[in-house]
Amino acid sequence: MQAANTALGGLYETYAPELHSFARRRVGRQEAEDIVQDTYLHLLQRGTAATLEHPRPYLYRIAANLAVDFARKTRVRLRYLSEESEFFCNAEDRANPDAAGCAALDLQRLKTTLAELPQICREAFLLNRVEGLSRAEIAQKFGVSVRTIDRHMVRALAHLREALGAK
Repeated sequence: MQAANTALGGLYETYAPELHSFARRRVGRQEAEDIVQDTYLHLLQRGTAATLEHPRPYLYRIAANLAVDFARKTRVRLRYLSEESEFFCNAEDRANPDAAGCAALDLQRLKTTLAELPQICREAFLLNRVEGLSRAEIAQKFGVSVRTIDRHMVRALAHLREALGAK
């Protein structure tokens, strides 16, 4: 175990800065650090850090796969937000340019309001509402209890209701 931790630490010191640059080019500055951490977490969970013959390409492949997963999730979230804007406008209003502008503003308000939430709270909400994961699946993904996820969901919904004036 100690050898694996030492190997992992050495790999982190050696490759983390370049993996961070690689991830930043793919997903942007804000998410790059998460991609790098998840890359090393993946390696730690596999327990292969000490036995890798060619760690650099392996780490890059993990980071690239995580970046692709992130991009997919982002597309799903954007599609969800687009569908949400349609929810706020009915069919006859869509033909009206003023209503289309209203829908765009509503969508922007929704995005801004979601961005105000803490990351884990926002992620839990989106994983549940957009990706359809159960609270138990989300809890397992984050390594927390279902009750903690419930609290995040309540917080997210309350924040959205307050900020968007929903009842």
